[in-house]
Amino acid sequence: MERFIGQSLRPRPHIAVLFVDKPGAFVVVTPLLRGLKEKYPGCVVDYFSGPRTAELEAACPFVDSRYDLFRECGLAGLSAHRDARVATQGPYDLAINLDRHDVNAVATTLLAPRYVVGRAFRADGRSELAPSGEKVDRLLEEFWSAPDLLERYGDVLQSTFIAEIFCRMARVETDYARTEVPTAPPPFDVPDVLIATGATRSAKLWPVARWEEFIRRCTDLGLSVGLLGAAPQAQRAHYAAGDLDDHLLSRTPLVDLRGRATFPQVAGALARARACVTIDTGLMHLAYSVGTPTIALFGASPIRVWAPRRDNLHLVLPAEPCSMCLDNRFANEACLRPVHVCMGSIGPEVVVERLAEVIRRG
Repeated sequence: MERFIGQSLRPRPHIAVLFVDKPGAFVVVTPLLRGLKEKYPGCVVDYFSGPRTAELEAACPFVDSRYDLFRECGLAGLSAHRDARVATQGPYDLAINLDRHDVNAVATTLLAPRYVVGRAFRADGRSELAPSGEKVDRLLEEFWSAPDLLERYGDVLQSTFIAEIFCRMARVETDYARTEVPTAPPPFDVPDVLIATGATRSAKLWPVARWEEFIRRCTDLGLSVGLLGAAPQAQRAHYAAGDLDDHLLSRTPLVDLRGRATFPQVAGALARARACVTIDTGLMHLAYSVGTPTIALFGASPIRVWAPRRDNLHLVLPAEPCSMCLDNRFANEACLRPVHVCMGSIGPEVVVERLAEVIRRG
Protein backbone atom coordinates (compact mmCIF):
# COMPACT_ATOMS: atom_id res chain seq x y z
CA MET A 1 0.00 0.00 0.00
CA GLU A 2 1.48 3.34 -1.05
CA ARG A 3 0.51 6.95 -1.69
CA PHE A 4 -1.24 7.71 -4.96
CA ILE A 5 0.49 10.46 -6.92
CA GLY A 6 -0.99 9.69 -10.32
CA GLN A 7 0.47 6.25 -11.02
CA SER A 8 -1.13 4.20 -13.81
CA LEU A 9 -3.91 1.83 -12.78
CA ARG A 10 -4.88 -1.41 -14.46
CA PRO A 11 -7.70 -1.34 -17.05
CA ARG A 12 -11.15 -1.02 -15.47
CA PRO A 13 -9.71 -0.47 -11.98
CA HIS A 14 -11.53 -1.19 -8.74
CA ILE A 15 -11.79 2.03 -6.72
CA ALA A 16 -13.11 2.77 -3.21
CA VAL A 17 -14.33 6.21 -2.11
CA LEU A 18 -14.97 6.83 1.60
CA PHE A 19 -16.71 9.84 3.16
CA VAL A 20 -19.09 10.99 5.89
CA ASP A 21 -22.82 10.33 5.47
CA LYS A 22 -24.22 13.85 5.16
CA PRO A 23 -26.34 14.77 2.11
CA GLY A 24 -24.34 17.86 1.27
CA ALA A 25 -21.12 15.90 1.59
CA PHE A 26 -22.32 13.33 -0.93
CA VAL A 27 -23.38 16.04 -3.39
CA VAL A 28 -19.95 17.69 -3.39
CA VAL A 29 -18.32 14.30 -4.03
CA THR A 30 -20.25 13.75 -7.27
CA PRO A 31 -17.73 15.66 -9.44
CA LEU A 32 -15.04 13.28 -8.19
CA LEU A 33 -17.22 10.21 -8.78
CA ARG A 34 -18.04 11.38 -12.31
CA GLY A 35 -14.42 12.33 -12.91
CA LEU A 36 -13.25 8.85 -11.95
CA LYS A 37 -15.62 7.35 -14.53
CA GLU A 38 -14.29 9.80 -17.13
CA LYS A 39 -10.63 9.15 -16.36
CA TYR A 40 -10.88 5.37 -15.99
CA PRO A 41 -13.50 4.04 -18.46
CA GLY A 42 -15.11 0.88 -17.15
CA CYS A 43 -13.86 1.40 -13.60
CA VAL A 44 -15.87 0.03 -10.67
CA VAL A 45 -16.51 2.53 -7.87
CA ASP A 46 -17.51 1.30 -4.40
CA TYR A 47 -18.79 3.98 -2.02
CA PHE A 48 -18.38 3.67 1.75
CA SER A 49 -20.45 6.00 3.92
CA GLY A 50 -23.60 5.61 6.00
CA PRO A 51 -27.39 5.35 6.13
CA ARG A 52 -28.19 9.06 5.85
CA THR A 53 -26.96 9.21 2.25
CA ALA A 54 -27.99 5.70 1.21
CA GLU A 55 -30.82 6.89 -1.07
CA LEU A 56 -28.53 9.22 -2.99
CA GLU A 57 -25.77 6.66 -3.26
CA ALA A 58 -28.10 3.91 -4.47
CA ALA A 59 -29.55 6.13 -7.22
CA CYS A 60 -26.23 7.64 -8.34
CA PRO A 61 -25.07 6.37 -11.76
CA PHE A 62 -21.43 6.78 -10.72
CA VAL A 63 -21.66 4.36 -7.77
CA ASP A 64 -21.51 0.63 -8.49
CA SER A 65 -21.71 -0.65 -4.92
CA ARG A 66 -22.25 0.89 -1.51
CA TYR A 67 -21.54 -0.09 2.09
CA ASP A 68 -22.87 1.42 5.32
CA LEU A 69 -19.64 2.10 7.12
CA PHE A 70 -21.31 4.12 9.88
CA ARG A 71 -24.13 1.76 10.74
CA GLU A 72 -23.89 -0.36 13.86
CA CYS A 73 -20.99 -2.83 13.54
CA GLY A 74 -20.09 -1.40 10.15
CA LEU A 75 -16.39 -2.04 10.65
CA ALA A 76 -17.07 -5.56 11.92
CA GLY A 77 -18.61 -6.57 8.62
CA LEU A 78 -16.18 -4.71 6.40
CA SER A 79 -13.71 -7.54 5.85
CA ALA A 80 -16.45 -9.89 4.61
CA HIS A 81 -17.77 -7.17 2.30
CA ARG A 82 -14.27 -6.50 1.00
CA ASP A 83 -13.67 -10.18 0.31
CA ALA A 84 -16.95 -10.44 -1.62
CA ARG A 85 -16.16 -7.39 -3.73
CA VAL A 86 -12.59 -8.51 -4.40
CA ALA A 87 -13.84 -11.93 -5.48
CA THR A 88 -15.93 -10.36 -8.25
CA GLN A 89 -14.04 -7.15 -9.12
CA GLY A 90 -10.45 -7.88 -8.16
CA PRO A 91 -8.40 -6.14 -5.48
CA TYR A 92 -8.81 -2.44 -4.80
CA ASP A 93 -6.44 -0.49 -7.02
CA LEU A 94 -7.15 2.83 -5.32
CA ALA A 95 -8.88 3.97 -2.13
CA ILE A 96 -9.79 7.66 -1.77
CA ASN A 97 -10.51 8.56 1.85
CA LEU A 98 -12.09 12.02 1.98
CA ASP A 99 -12.58 12.26 5.75
CA ARG A 100 -10.14 12.60 8.64
CA HIS A 101 -12.18 10.41 11.01
CA ASP A 102 -10.36 7.41 12.52
CA VAL A 103 -13.12 5.06 11.33
CA ASN A 104 -12.42 6.06 7.73
CA ALA A 105 -8.68 5.61 8.19
CA VAL A 106 -9.13 2.12 9.65
CA ALA A 107 -11.61 1.17 6.91
CA THR A 108 -9.26 2.41 4.20
CA THR A 109 -6.50 0.24 5.65
CA LEU A 110 -8.75 -2.83 5.87
CA LEU A 111 -9.63 -2.54 2.18
CA ALA A 112 -5.93 -3.15 1.44
CA PRO A 113 -5.74 -1.02 -1.71
CA ARG A 114 -2.60 -0.74 -3.81
CA TYR A 115 -2.72 3.07 -3.72
CA VAL A 116 -4.26 5.48 -1.19
CA VAL A 117 -5.45 9.09 -1.13
CA GLY A 118 -6.17 10.46 2.34
CA ARG A 119 -5.64 9.03 5.82
CA ALA A 120 -4.72 5.36 6.22
CA PHE A 121 -2.61 3.24 8.54
CA ARG A 122 0.30 1.07 7.61
CA ALA A 123 -0.48 -2.62 7.31
CA ASP A 124 0.82 -3.30 10.83
CA GLY A 125 -1.57 -0.67 12.24
CA ARG A 126 1.16 1.00 14.27
CA SER A 127 1.46 4.28 12.40
CA GLU A 128 -0.18 6.31 9.65
CA LEU A 129 0.92 6.04 6.05
CA ALA A 130 3.26 8.95 5.44
CA PRO A 131 2.17 11.68 3.02
CA SER A 132 3.79 12.03 -0.35
CA GLY A 133 6.17 14.89 -1.02
CA GLU A 134 3.82 16.52 -3.55
CA LYS A 135 2.33 19.90 -2.71
CA VAL A 136 -1.27 18.97 -3.50
CA ASP A 137 -1.12 16.25 -0.84
CA ARG A 138 -0.19 18.79 1.81
CA LEU A 139 -3.79 20.01 1.51
CA LEU A 140 -4.71 17.10 3.80
CA GLU A 141 -3.20 18.97 6.73
CA GLU A 142 -4.44 22.44 5.79
CA PHE A 143 -7.37 24.44 7.14
CA TRP A 144 -9.30 24.83 3.90
CA SER A 145 -11.10 27.99 5.03
CA ALA A 146 -7.85 29.83 5.63
CA PRO A 147 -8.16 33.23 3.93
CA ASP A 148 -4.75 32.84 2.28
CA LEU A 149 -5.19 29.22 1.11
CA LEU A 150 -5.66 30.10 -2.56
CA GLU A 151 -2.74 32.51 -2.40
CA ARG A 152 -0.50 29.70 -1.14
CA TYR A 153 -1.95 26.96 -3.35
CA GLY A 154 -2.85 28.93 -6.47
CA ASP A 155 -0.45 26.80 -8.49
CA VAL A 156 -2.50 23.66 -7.79
CA LEU A 157 -6.02 25.04 -7.15
CA GLN A 158 -8.40 27.25 -9.13
CA SER A 159 -10.78 27.66 -6.18
CA THR A 160 -11.20 26.54 -2.59
CA PHE A 161 -14.47 24.70 -3.29
CA ILE A 162 -14.29 21.36 -1.54
CA ALA A 163 -15.21 19.40 -4.68
CA GLU A 164 -12.15 20.75 -6.47
CA ILE A 165 -9.88 20.00 -3.52
CA PHE A 166 -11.07 16.38 -3.51
CA CYS A 167 -10.53 16.01 -7.25
CA ARG A 168 -7.08 17.56 -7.14
CA MET A 169 -5.94 15.18 -4.40
CA ALA A 170 -7.21 12.24 -6.48
CA ARG A 171 -5.56 13.62 -9.66
CA VAL A 172 -8.90 13.92 -11.43
CA GLU A 173 -9.73 16.67 -13.93
CA THR A 174 -13.40 17.49 -14.46
CA ASP A 175 -15.92 20.31 -14.09
CA TYR A 176 -15.50 20.75 -10.34
CA ALA A 177 -18.54 22.99 -9.85
CA ARG A 178 -20.93 20.65 -11.71
CA THR A 179 -22.45 18.60 -8.95
CA GLU A 180 -25.13 16.08 -9.89
CA VAL A 181 -27.94 14.42 -7.94
CA PRO A 182 -30.56 11.86 -8.98
CA THR A 183 -34.15 13.11 -9.18
CA ALA A 184 -37.56 11.44 -8.98
CA PRO A 185 -41.12 12.87 -9.16
CA PRO A 186 -42.18 14.19 -5.74
CA PRO A 187 -45.25 12.68 -4.00
CA PHE A 188 -46.82 16.11 -3.35
CA ASP A 189 -47.71 19.36 -5.06
CA VAL A 190 -44.69 21.65 -5.01
CA PRO A 191 -45.08 25.16 -3.52
CA ASP A 192 -43.56 28.17 -5.27
CA VAL A 193 -40.70 28.47 -2.79
CA LEU A 194 -39.06 25.71 -0.80
CA ILE A 195 -37.09 26.48 2.36
CA ALA A 196 -34.68 24.55 4.59
CA THR A 197 -34.16 25.80 8.14
CA GLY A 198 -32.15 23.09 9.90
CA ALA A 199 -28.40 22.50 10.20
CA THR A 200 -26.09 20.26 12.20
CA ARG A 201 -24.51 23.38 13.77
CA SER A 202 -26.95 25.69 15.50
CA ALA A 203 -24.56 28.57 14.76
CA LYS A 204 -25.77 28.40 11.14
CA LEU A 205 -29.44 28.94 11.98
CA TRP A 206 -31.38 32.02 10.90
CA PRO A 207 -33.45 33.35 13.81
CA VAL A 208 -37.06 32.21 13.93
CA ALA A 209 -38.39 35.78 13.85
CA ARG A 210 -36.53 36.37 10.58
CA TRP A 211 -38.01 33.24 9.02
CA GLU A 212 -41.49 34.17 10.21
CA GLU A 213 -41.27 37.65 8.66
CA PHE A 214 -39.84 36.20 5.46
CA ILE A 215 -42.74 33.74 5.08
CA ARG A 216 -45.30 36.48 5.74
CA ARG A 217 -43.73 38.69 3.08
CA CYS A 218 -43.78 35.79 0.61
CA THR A 219 -47.47 35.26 1.36
CA ASP A 220 -48.13 38.94 0.70
CA LEU A 221 -46.51 38.46 -2.72
CA GLY A 222 -48.81 35.52 -3.44
CA LEU A 223 -46.04 32.93 -3.10
CA SER A 224 -46.67 29.62 -1.37
CA VAL A 225 -43.84 28.33 0.82
CA GLY A 226 -42.99 24.73 1.71
CA LEU A 227 -40.70 23.42 4.45
CA LEU A 228 -38.21 20.68 3.53
CA GLY A 229 -36.21 18.58 5.95
CA ALA A 230 -36.03 15.27 7.73
CA ALA A 231 -39.06 13.85 9.52
CA PRO A 232 -39.74 15.89 12.69
CA GLN A 233 -38.14 13.38 15.07
CA ALA A 234 -34.98 13.11 12.96
CA GLN A 235 -34.98 16.88 12.43
CA ARG A 236 -34.85 17.37 16.18
CA ALA A 237 -32.14 14.74 16.62
CA HIS A 238 -29.75 15.83 13.87
CA TYR A 239 -30.59 19.32 12.60
CA ALA A 240 -31.17 21.63 15.58
CA ALA A 241 -34.34 23.24 14.24
CA GLY A 242 -37.26 21.32 15.76
CA ASP A 243 -38.62 24.15 17.93
CA LEU A 244 -38.00 26.69 15.18
CA ASP A 245 -40.00 24.61 12.69
CA ASP A 246 -42.84 24.04 15.16
CA HIS A 247 -43.11 27.76 15.74
CA LEU A 248 -43.22 28.57 12.03
CA LEU A 249 -45.79 25.89 11.28
CA SER A 250 -48.05 27.17 14.06
CA ARG A 251 -47.74 30.86 13.13
CA THR A 252 -47.57 30.94 9.33
CA PRO A 253 -49.18 29.24 6.30
CA LEU A 254 -45.98 27.23 5.77
CA VAL A 255 -46.61 23.81 4.16
CA ASP A 256 -44.93 20.98 6.09
CA LEU A 257 -43.16 18.65 3.63
CA ARG A 258 -40.58 17.23 6.06
CA GLY A 259 -40.01 13.50 5.86
CA ARG A 260 -42.51 13.01 3.04
CA ALA A 261 -40.06 12.15 0.26
CA THR A 262 -36.85 10.32 -0.50
CA PHE A 263 -33.80 12.40 -1.32
CA PRO A 264 -34.25 11.88 -5.09
CA GLN A 265 -37.89 12.98 -4.69
CA VAL A 266 -36.78 16.04 -2.72
CA ALA A 267 -34.38 16.85 -5.55
CA GLY A 268 -37.29 16.42 -7.98
CA ALA A 269 -39.41 18.81 -5.92
CA LEU A 270 -36.61 21.37 -5.87
CA ALA A 271 -36.30 21.12 -9.64
CA ARG A 272 -40.00 22.06 -9.94
CA ALA A 273 -39.93 24.95 -7.44
CA ARG A 274 -39.55 28.54 -8.57
CA ALA A 275 -36.79 29.05 -5.99
CA CYS A 276 -35.21 27.67 -2.84
CA VAL A 277 -34.24 29.75 0.20
CA THR A 278 -31.97 28.02 2.68
CA ILE A 279 -29.16 28.31 5.12
CA ASP A 280 -25.94 26.38 4.50
CA THR A 281 -27.23 22.81 4.61
CA GLY A 282 -27.40 19.68 2.49
CA LEU A 283 -30.62 20.80 0.81
CA MET A 284 -28.80 23.86 -0.50
CA HIS A 285 -26.48 21.54 -2.42
CA LEU A 286 -29.42 19.53 -3.78
CA ALA A 287 -31.15 22.73 -4.90
CA TYR A 288 -28.37 24.33 -6.91
CA SER A 289 -27.39 20.95 -8.33
CA VAL A 290 -30.77 20.52 -10.07
CA GLY A 291 -30.64 24.07 -11.45
CA THR A 292 -33.10 25.69 -9.07
CA PRO A 293 -32.47 29.38 -8.30
CA THR A 294 -31.06 29.03 -4.79
CA ILE A 295 -30.72 31.81 -2.25
CA ALA A 296 -28.30 30.74 0.47
CA LEU A 297 -27.86 32.59 3.77
CA PHE A 298 -24.25 32.31 4.90
CA GLY A 299 -22.93 33.68 8.16
CA ALA A 300 -21.31 31.19 10.53
CA SER A 301 -20.32 28.74 7.80
CA PRO A 302 -17.10 27.99 5.86
CA ILE A 303 -18.29 29.76 2.73
CA ARG A 304 -14.95 29.52 0.92
CA VAL A 305 -15.15 25.73 1.04
CA TRP A 306 -18.86 24.95 0.66
CA ALA A 307 -20.18 27.54 -1.80
CA PRO A 308 -19.38 26.73 -5.45
CA ARG A 309 -19.31 29.24 -8.27
CA ARG A 310 -22.73 28.63 -9.79
CA ASP A 311 -24.89 31.13 -11.70
CA ASN A 312 -28.02 29.87 -9.93
CA LEU A 313 -26.53 30.10 -6.41
CA HIS A 314 -27.14 33.53 -4.88
CA LEU A 315 -25.38 34.24 -1.58
CA VAL A 316 -26.79 36.55 1.07
CA LEU A 317 -24.21 37.60 3.65
CA PRO A 318 -24.55 39.29 7.07
CA ALA A 319 -24.75 43.05 7.36
CA GLU A 320 -22.69 42.62 10.55
CA PRO A 321 -20.20 39.81 9.91
CA CYS A 322 -18.36 38.12 12.75
CA SER A 323 -15.06 36.20 12.54
CA MET A 324 -15.34 34.16 15.73
CA CYS A 325 -16.44 30.91 14.03
CA LEU A 326 -13.66 31.25 11.46
CA ASP A 327 -11.13 31.97 14.21
CA ASN A 328 -12.37 28.83 15.96
CA ARG A 329 -12.09 26.83 12.71
CA PHE A 330 -15.87 26.24 12.83
CA ALA A 331 -15.39 23.70 15.63
CA ASN A 332 -18.15 25.31 17.72
CA GLU A 333 -21.65 23.90 17.49
CA ALA A 334 -23.37 27.05 18.77
CA CYS A 335 -22.73 30.75 18.34
CA LEU A 336 -19.83 31.95 20.51
CA ARG A 337 -21.39 35.35 21.24
CA PRO A 338 -24.23 36.25 23.62
CA VAL A 339 -26.21 37.54 20.63
CA HIS A 340 -26.18 35.76 17.27
CA VAL A 341 -25.08 38.88 15.43
CA CYS A 342 -24.04 37.55 12.03
CA MET A 343 -27.14 35.54 11.07
CA GLY A 344 -29.40 37.93 12.94
CA SER A 345 -28.15 40.82 10.81
CA ILE A 346 -29.53 39.25 7.62
CA GLY A 347 -32.84 41.02 7.21
CA PRO A 348 -35.88 39.21 5.79
CA GLU A 349 -36.59 42.20 3.55
CA VAL A 350 -33.20 41.72 1.87
CA VAL A 351 -33.90 38.02 1.29
CA VAL A 352 -37.36 38.69 -0.11
CA GLU A 353 -35.98 41.37 -2.40
CA ARG A 354 -33.38 38.93 -3.73
CA LEU A 355 -36.06 36.25 -4.10
CA ALA A 356 -38.36 38.53 -6.08
CA GLU A 357 -35.47 39.51 -8.34
CA VAL A 358 -34.55 35.88 -8.98
CA ILE A 359 -38.15 34.93 -9.77
CA ARG A 360 -38.53 37.91 -12.12
CA ARG A 361 -35.49 36.76 -14.06
CA GLY A 362 -37.09 33.33 -14.40
